[in-house]
Amino acid sequence: MHKSSFLRMEYLLKWYKPLWDNNNIVNILDVGSYDQNGTYKVLFSEHRYKYTGLDLEIGPNVDVVPNDIYSWDEISDNQFDLIISGQVFEHIEFPWLTIKEIHRVLKPSGICIISAPNAGIEHKAPTDCYRFFSDGMIALAKWANLNVLHTSVAGIPRKNGMLDWVSEWNDVFTVLQKNPITGSNYDDPFIYEYRLLQDGMAHIAYKNEDIAVNEIIKKFDDTKKFIIFGAGEYGERILKLFGSNRVFCFGDNSKDKIGRTIAGKKILSLDEIKKIFGGYHVVVAANYTVSVEIKKQLERERIPAETLYLEG
Repeated sequence: MHKSSFLRMEYLLKWYKPLWDNNNIVNILDVGSYDQNGTYKVLFSEHRYKYTGLDLEIGPNVDVVPNDIYSWDEISDNQFDLIISGQVFEHIEFPWLTIKEIHRVLKPSGICIISAPNAGIEHKAPTDCYRFFSDGMIALAKWANLNVLHTSVAGIPRKNGMLDWVSEWNDVFTVLQKNPITGSNYDDPFIYEYRLLQDGMAHIAYKNEDIAVNEIIKKFDDTKKFIIFGAGEYGERILKLFGSNRVFCFGDNSKDKIGRTIAGKKILSLDEIKKIFGGYHVVVAANYTVSVEIKKQLERERIPAETLYLEG
């Protein structure tokens, strides 16, 4: 088990603890519990936690070895308040069957926290089948009729002092709940994602566009409107998130777009924006590579700008 996985699991267990905190006894199932360089069991030291480890073979920290890995007949329905699984789903050939079993053995309103790598080298144990993005975890949740409370790739709660949370695996974490849902009012525990890229550089970004836009709106809590620099599909999506009343216009470098309108907002050139930017907040909305270039361009013109999905 790598350190960043442990830190995220520890953080999420504390964040969502109120969802099972009123229980006198909390029944926990750890799917893939075999002790190989550490386990999550140390996070459940309270006497009221009743921990059960499940894995493919007998060994340290394993209590249950099912005869059929996709049908846990040894476990009855609706038995566990909390199910966790770390760095296992990438090794499961048919994870959609496993998630169905998790749904079956969870109690109503029970919580499941799953971690799996988004990147990293092949490591067979005995197979290595998948790498996951958030959408992949959401798809598994839909298949099993589980509600998604949270999902992120290499999520972090803040920007500073988080280097221990960075690893080559860029772990996906997802928090799921069986019906009836009781955790819908929780804030997102990780508003940033701190991923290690293929070039070895660590990249911090907001977890999703909604969070990024909300953070920018909160940062500029005033009456100034926004100029969205980037009049492509991404810019159109951002316009909807800001709301038309908060946006004055678009900016773009493309001569084919300048002078046109999108959703009632005119597209201005950089020269036009240079004359008016002082009365507005400028936000760059484009893919990562293009955003970097636009930000440099605006900096040369001494135009302050925020970047969406680029830096927290």
